[in-house]
Amino acid sequence: MSRYNMLKQYIPNILSLSRLPLAFLCIYFTCVMKPWHLTISLALFMLGSFTDYLDGYLARKWKIVSWFGKIIDPIADKILILAVLFIFSYEGIIPWVLTLIIASREILMTIIRLILLSKKIVLASIQSGKIKTFTQVIVLTTIYVLLIINSIINPEILQAWIKHTILFLVLAVVGISLYSCIDFLSIHKKTIQKNLIT
Repeated sequence: MSRYNMLKQYIPNILSLSRLPLAFLCIYFTCVMKPWHLTISLALFMLGSFTDYLDGYLARKWKIVSWFGKIIDPIADKILILAVLFIFSYEGIIPWVLTLIIASREILMTIIRLILLSKKIVLASIQSGKIKTFTQVIVLTTIYVLLIINSIINPEILQAWIKHTILFLVLAVVGISLYSCIDFLSIHKKTIQKNLIT
């Protein structure tokens, strides 16, 4: 095997792992809540979200499958999303209860997948789950843009229309997240019952 082919084996996992430092950088820059810092955080978040697509695309294209990749990819994805949600809640932008609902859903799904993965059982992704992830990325990106606008208008006070828009968007994410969770459990009900409950 050539060095190039050997390197290709690791690229998807490296891309997945890159989302971990990107998540912490998003937290760092968002804490400042200034236009330039929020813009940097948004760019980092979008880069992290793109790596989520890219690592899967390359793994499929190059037919690279590894147990490490199956574990780290969804975990890194969720860490990036939840890191941004938590910092937004910490800054008082998103109600904690909504962030905790989304986080609980993601943690539950991750635990189920990891337990089954330890038994060499891989549950296929479902359409509603993909829509959920896409919606989360779009909504968080939109919130970043709204915060940048707000920080330019008046960084001391969150504008009422921006606050209400953010609340509406996050409520939509919560609804889609809960639906995708129920949909996932329903579709994989037999496998989950057989390997987790009985």
